[in-house]
Amino acid sequence: MQALNYLSILSTSPMQLKPGDPAPSFSLKDQHGKQRALAKKLVIYFYPKDFTAGCTLEIQDFAKLYHDFKQKGFEVYGVSPDSVESHSKFCAAYQSDFPLLSDPQAEVAKTYGAWGKGLLGEGMVRSTFVIENGKITQAWYKVNPLGHANWVLKQL
Repeated sequence: MQALNYLSILSTSPMQLKPGDPAPSFSLKDQHGKQRALAKKLVIYFYPKDFTAGCTLEIQDFAKLYHDFKQKGFEVYGVSPDSVESHSKFCAAYQSDFPLLSDPQAEVAKTYGAWGKGLLGEGMVRSTFVIENGKITQAWYKVNPLGHANWVLKQL
């Protein structure tokens, strides 16, 4: 029953990527102001806002498992509309070593189908993608942040 939390069902985003689709390219700044783009092997997750309950659970879990992802050859990026400065503070608060990317106009989120309508209006749809060699290999929309990083790691 737990797996149902991670299925791509009932998304409110207008389009959804699926395994086999090309991964949309991007260039965004991380918490240090460094430009980041697609990596050969990448887990990219989209989240609504720094310092909120679910997003804090997610960064803590990804930070705790970041070196396990790296051992499997994957980079991890988190993406939200928050500023570079906010991401810098968020990473510092939770000792995160992986890049958090600033997408203030949600341009990248929209290309991944991670932007849509929710209860509070338009915003980020919590979503995660595994990308290998420029292709989406796994995609999940409307994920539950609790234990999500561990679940993703087990799927690799």
